[in-house]
Amino acid sequence: MTAPRLGLRPLGRTGLQVSPLGLATFGIRAAGKRGLKLTADDCERAFNDHGINTFLANTLTPAIDEGIRRLIRAGHRDELVIATEVGLPFAGSVRRGLERTLRRLGTDHLDVLIYGWVRRRWHLRHSVWGEMERLRASGQARAIGFSTHHRVLATELARQLRPDVLMIRYNAAHRGAEREIFQPLSEFGAARPAIIAYTATRWGMLLEPLPERGFAQPMTGPECYRFVLGHPPVDMAWCAARTPEELSEDVAGVLEGPLEPGRLEDVRRFGEAVHAAARGGRRWMFGATAN
Repeated sequence: MTAPRLGLRPLGRTGLQVSPLGLATFGIRAAGKRGLKLTADDCERAFNDHGINTFLANTLTPAIDEGIRRLIRAGHRDELVIATEVGLPFAGSVRRGLERTLRRLGTDHLDVLIYGWVRRRWHLRHSVWGEMERLRASGQARAIGFSTHHRVLATELARQLRPDVLMIRYNAAHRGAEREIFQPLSEFGAARPAIIAYTATRWGMLLEPLPERGFAQPMTGPECYRFVLGHPPVDMAWCAARTPEELSEDVAGVLEGPLEPGRLEDVRRFGEAVHAAARGGRRWMFGATAN
């Protein structure tokens, strides 16, 4: 039986071609009760069998990094889109973080350099963003951008800095990006930053039923990715499948395209219920946030 295989799509105006799902296996779904199951072999199969060419390199995911190294050694570097995050707001830290990743993976450049989890404007002050621009100009990073949970700040920084890539939380329970990021950034037209979405499963909560609120059936993993990728501004989504079987299901789901209108309405209602249930309850990792 032939494995489901994804095609490629443009990553905004970066000139990069990405698979709609990228592999980044450090989310709550990946680190749940059963633990992370994906191996370096699975990473290679994701590329060879499923057409996934986009990977997030991180020291917390050594199996994925080893899979990337194998693919590079096998001669696939030009087919891959490799991203990484740096997280200390100092120019030297940004440069050293990139250089360490290059050495670890055995390549002379990365495709997407992300300053991770911006919480204040000064995180991307002139010295930090200027260093990222220099790294892009040198060819060590082909595209630069940042990630944040702060949607208003994301839009302000996108207007000021004109990043190549914006990485944001977006899922059925957190749809505020539709009005606070996607809508205002539509003014950019073709010059808008590429949008990479993460936490498609809301750290696993969208995969759990809420019978006390009238939802005996949760979303499936594939539905979570279909919801996110069904919104036109989203160029790709990070996928945190725990097993090869889950990854194959997620890929097959994405190939079905956006959710049908009736199911989309159900999913929106379910997402609202999940968000409401999380108020004062489980707010994974980042404290209180808006929808």
